[in-house]
Amino acid sequence: MSEMQNPHHYRKVGYSMILVAASLAVIGIVQLWIGPDVLFADDMQRDKTAFFEMCKAGNYLGEGCDMFIQDGNTLYEIPRMTLENTKEEDTMIMEESVIQVPEITAEIVSIPAGSGSPGCEETSECYIPSTLTVSVGTTVLWENNDNAAHLATSGTPDGGPDGVFDSGMIMAGETFEYEFLDKGEFVYYCLVHPWMVATVTVE
Repeated sequence: MSEMQNPHHYRKVGYSMILVAASLAVIGIVQLWIGPDVLFADDMQRDKTAFFEMCKAGNYLGEGCDMFIQDGNTLYEIPRMTLENTKEEDTMIMEESVIQVPEITAEIVSIPAGSGSPGCEETSECYIPSTLTVSVGTTVLWENNDNAAHLATSGTPDGGPDGVFDSGMIMAGETFEYEFLDKGEFVYYCLVHPWMVATVTVE
């Protein structure tokens, strides 16, 4: 009797097939049992990787990002930055970007009420102050506080205007300003009221 015809041989094959089937069934059950956990673990890993990339893009300053830069953790080899350091750097950048506006120096000369009538020259109060000393680059502003119109014209009543500056008519309540860029003594007066004379000295 050949081995294929031996009933014991069929019995062995049957047992083997049963064992294989049982093994496959067990493997299937195990896969069904742990499958969701594996998928869940994969999702967690993807989420953690995405979170790490987000933290990395933000210099690890976001909430929870310090888990990647704990003391002794050299896996990522990144410099540890603190919020205080970032604030200091931002402050330095802001200070460097501030535009320095040059200080504008201005002096005010008042044309007082009543200066349109003779007599103010006796007390040197036709322009107040009647003598003014300023530095080069200073702007002088004349305010007309009188009811009459006045002028501030460089020159003298006897010699006439010298062409350095001329306010034109300064109406009541209006102003005129001039920036002195050259050193010297500048006499000026009112063409309408020639008794009104004053001086600006630029040093």
